[in-house]
Amino acid sequence: MHYGTTLLTRDDVMEGVPEMIPDIQVEATFPDGTKLVTVHHPIA
Repeated sequence: MHYGTTLLTRDDVMEGVPEMIPDIQVEATFPDGTKLVTVHHPIA
C-alpha cells in the first residue's frame, strides 16, 4: 500500500485537498474474490 502514497504529491493537487482526503479505498477483484484496499494519507 505504500506505493499508493507516492503517486500524488501536494504539488499535484489544489491547496487544502490533502487534508480533505485522509484515506482512499478501492475494491479490487482477484481470482480468489474481491478485496478492499485502503491507502492511508494518499497524497504525500
